[in-house]
Amino acid sequence: QMRRLRALLYNTGSVVITKQAVDATFKPQFEQIILGKSSSVQDLIAEMYTSTSLMTCHAFVGQARLDGAICTYTEEEKMQYLKEAHKTGVRNIEMESSVFAAMCNLSGLKGAVVCVTLLNRLEGDQISTPHDVMKEYQTRPQKLVGQLIKNHLGKK
Repeated sequence: QMRRLRALLYNTGSVVITKQAVDATFKPQFEQIILGKSSSVQDLIAEMYTSTSLMTCHAFVGQARLDGAICTYTEEEKMQYLKEAHKTGVRNIEMESSVFAAMCNLSGLKGAVVCVTLLNRLEGDQISTPHDVMKEYQTRPQKLVGQLIKNHLGKK
């Protein structure tokens, strides 16, 4: 799964691979309600053949943004939450990462959440990078995954 993300540490344009998906409480689990009953998948891990030079991180669901239609928390509360996320190892905010990891886990498939950073959320919520630069950033995860596929197919 290739996505854009809002990072908590990396420079804009960095490619990161999620090594552990966590929920909005920073636990490696995904809870879903099926037929009125809670169904939980534990130990959400995205696996992918990676080079040690690539950045890996924890990813989680909670966006903690203040620019939505309804917001019930303050800037200070938001920053406290993001700092707590950072302290627990989260470096990537990607909404679909825990769902994707849960689906791969339940299906017995290997998969990975591969993203490119758009901004550092500890510094703000708004993207100011020019469109043409963002367009180039968007291709970085695709190139990486394409190269990993070529390398893997070449080994067979």
